[in-house]
Amino acid sequence: MAEAVVKVLIDNLTSFLKGEIVLLFGFENEFQRLSSMFSTIQAVLEDAQEKQLNDKPLENWLQKLNVATYEVDDILDEYKTKATRFSQSAYGCYHPKVIPFRHKVGKRMDQVMKKLHAIAEERKNFHLHEKIIERQVVRRETGFVLTEPQVYGRAKEKDEIVKILINNVSDAQELSVLPILGMGGLGKTTLAQMVFNDQTVTEHLYPKIWICVSNDFDEKRLIKAIIESIEGKSLSDMDLAPLQKKLQELLNGKRYLLVLDDVWNEDQQKWANLRAVLKVGASGASVLTTTRLEKVGSIMGTLQPYELSNLSQEDCWLLLMQRAFGYQEEINPNLVAIGMEIVKKCGGVPLAAKTLGGILRFKREEREWEHVRDSEIWNLPQDESSILPALRLSYHHLPLDLRQCFVYCAVFPKDTEMKKEELIAFWMAHGFLLSKGNLELEDVGNEVWNELYLRSFFQEIKVKSGKTYFSMHDLIHDMATSLFTASTSGSNIREINVKGYYSHKMSIGFAKVVSSYSPSLLKRFVSLRVLNLSNLKLGQLPSSIGDLVHLRYLNLSSNSMRSLPKQLCKLQNLQTLDLQDCLPLRCLPKQTSKLVSLRNLLLDHNLLKSMPPRIGSLTCLKTLGQFIVGRKKGYQLGALGSLNLYGSIEITHLERVKNDKDAKKANLSAKANLHSLSMRWDEPYGYESEEVKVIEALKPHPNLKFLEIIGFRGIHLPEWMNHSVLKNIVSIVIKDCRNCLCLPPFGDLPCLESLKLSWGSADMEYVEEVDIDVDSGFPTRIRFPSLRKLAIWGFGNLKGLLKKEGEEQFPVLEEMTINGCPMFVIPTLSSVKTLKVLGDKSEAIVLRSIYKLTTLTSLYIINNYEATSLPEEMFKSLANLKYLNISFFKNLKGLPTSLASLNALKHLRIQWCDALESLAEEGLDGLTSLTELFVEHCEMLKCLPEGLQHLTALKNLIITHCPIVEKRCEKGIGEDWHKIAHIPNVKIYS
Repeated sequence: MAEAVVKVLIDNLTSFLKGEIVLLFGFENEFQRLSSMFSTIQAVLEDAQEKQLNDKPLENWLQKLNVATYEVDDILDEYKTKATRFSQSAYGCYHPKVIPFRHKVGKRMDQVMKKLHAIAEERKNFHLHEKIIERQVVRRETGFVLTEPQVYGRAKEKDEIVKILINNVSDAQELSVLPILGMGGLGKTTLAQMVFNDQTVTEHLYPKIWICVSNDFDEKRLIKAIIESIEGKSLSDMDLAPLQKKLQELLNGKRYLLVLDDVWNEDQQKWANLRAVLKVGASGASVLTTTRLEKVGSIMGTLQPYELSNLSQEDCWLLLMQRAFGYQEEINPNLVAIGMEIVKKCGGVPLAAKTLGGILRFKREEREWEHVRDSEIWNLPQDESSILPALRLSYHHLPLDLRQCFVYCAVFPKDTEMKKEELIAFWMAHGFLLSKGNLELEDVGNEVWNELYLRSFFQEIKVKSGKTYFSMHDLIHDMATSLFTASTSGSNIREINVKGYYSHKMSIGFAKVVSSYSPSLLKRFVSLRVLNLSNLKLGQLPSSIGDLVHLRYLNLSSNSMRSLPKQLCKLQNLQTLDLQDCLPLRCLPKQTSKLVSLRNLLLDHNLLKSMPPRIGSLTCLKTLGQFIVGRKKGYQLGALGSLNLYGSIEITHLERVKNDKDAKKANLSAKANLHSLSMRWDEPYGYESEEVKVIEALKPHPNLKFLEIIGFRGIHLPEWMNHSVLKNIVSIVIKDCRNCLCLPPFGDLPCLESLKLSWGSADMEYVEEVDIDVDSGFPTRIRFPSLRKLAIWGFGNLKGLLKKEGEEQFPVLEEMTINGCPMFVIPTLSSVKTLKVLGDKSEAIVLRSIYKLTTLTSLYIINNYEATSLPEEMFKSLANLKYLNISFFKNLKGLPTSLASLNALKHLRIQWCDALESLAEEGLDGLTSLTELFVEHCEMLKCLPEGLQHLTALKNLIITHCPIVEKRCEKGIGEDWHKIAHIPNVKIYS
């Protein structure tokens, strides 16, 4: 990683030397010499990086270089910080503290120069060669011969690819290209060899050509290699044009198969040039390519990339045992037990299983196997064909500006679900992201993250509430750890994570986890960029926090401070301040506006009474979790106007906005990077007559995806809630807007997936009152085309969803919740899978209409204090229902006989039904698929029905706090024991 660290420093020095601030203290020549020295050393770093794995003195030399690099980075950072502070003061360069600071910098520069001279001299001992750093990698050779004695766990994949090549694309007029995509060591080449040598492929595709591309995607070389493969002889040197002509003659009208193995080329034009020559084949001619890079797959593929999955643990075990033992001898059962633990290190990657099996070859002592089990994979002996060298190939293909970003991920323990936005903030804090044109650093970080994802370094991508979560494969994590450990030293700590209630980092390289916090910690580690003090129950932050001049990221979340020290505002370089879940915190320092570099102010889940003044002057601010509208100048909503906000924001106390002019100053319509907006009116007084005008002036940008409106007291929601402004909206929450007599036409919104309506007007009868206007010019009549989740709470007179129902409504709705809507009639819907009905009053109308949801698989009916029975018709037509929960029906005495029609029901849970006396003899007879029955807190239940003994599929019966039944079901002697004796798992207790 040293090559990446040095490159970032050189870039920073180059940028610094171009500015005027370097002239302030007169060290321009010294910084210029530093830049030259690092540039000279940089030329040999790629060679050093490759050789260090087997050379401890060289590894130590690289660590010394890293320490010196970090020292120079500290000097440069402090220089820029102090120079900026002095230049902004009234004294400028004549500030009385300038002379002592110059002396301090001069002394440190002399010391670091001596270190660098020694490092440069020591370099000569290693005979390192200068190399072009970018993409300098060893070329890997592969062939079509399948060398594996036996391939485990890939027969299904091979058959699927053969089917695609032989059947699915047989009539394709265009050349078909199928990429096989996956991380290094997953077996992409082996799978391609299996396909290439398959008998069916041989019978249908001719000629078959295998080309190992590796990192040299040269059109002339590849065409020459294809011709030589077809003709079986070497070609003399020829120009490109005659080579193209000869290849087209050989392929013309033939249904051929070309395998391009191990492709790294990301230049679209290079592939386009080769494809143009290859397009002369017959229908069904195909190219099969293997790559680690999703970008390559998207450039080359005409078919959906075939993403290779991990091997099962069982197949990895078979492969490891084959390598460790071959096909001979009985295996010591103790070695088998240890081997089953070792195989977990493989993470489903075949090359890892082969590597570990190879290490265990001829080892038959238990202690030898235990050593492998207990060692980190990167500390085990490996040759060039082993897993870590194979994975490092991906690393060496990374551009330099991505390398530190990837390696840093090793600070998160294995299997950690990382958050993309948080990781990018850490990259920024450590200076890994370099400015690129007009792009914000967040956008540069997003590009870096996407690039690493497309190169298979990240996996298991999930998006929750607008945030992106992901993880790393264990072996990719092992590689990052080996690179981080080998390339950095613990002598220059730049990140401290104090172990709190929740800690998700580990000590490695320049990042350190400490077991407890004390104020002296801040004095011991003066080079910190990241400080995590979350979940420590801190009641006070020491004033010495202001001395951490390099600090970029400060996490104080989930602590008990009521206030923060004013010295915090001295942190000119601070980019992220995390104050989430600090419930006692009531205010921020008045001089918060001095945090001129602040980009992320995270304020979710706290009880702040007001914002600090002049927050609008923090022009770097991108994330502001909450904004509390104030009444005084400097605290008002207009402060948001100058901020280019990203992510999400909650704006509270909107009743304090006097008029629409003040609201327009917030300029929400220009905030294209804001994806989530919550607007809240909190107090029962204010300028109610102006509220409609205010909310109209708060029109968001069309990029918005999540919208929440709470406590609005106008008579109608804003006109901008339409399909032109909210064209990308995914989720809407409307809560406690009790004066709104009708809702906007949410059915028009093309991307709306989730809608939650709660505590609205008592006069509202339908979610959508307006008739559908087919002449409106809107391109579809389908109402709610993308809605998947719908929740409606507390509408006492709501009769239904659409006043004018039609066939084309809610086509993909899967989940519904109806709570406190006693007049609501469920319409016929074709896709609903889950329904929850709640309410403390009689919901008979709702319950009677459940039968219309014929696709229902899960039903919850909860919280009813009046109903003594359930409608007979409610369970009719629910042929697909698998899960039923009846809870908190306080006066329910029995179950309807229509329960017997639920032939597909597998799970039945009945709980807290205080008056329930029986489970309905006739009702249980038809539950032939029932596997689990839970009856809890039904104290009046007298007995179990006879039909229970005929439910042969029933595997689990749990009865709790049902005293009469508990006594009747006493094992062997209870009156009802014979009804349940056949059930394998029975638990009855109070």
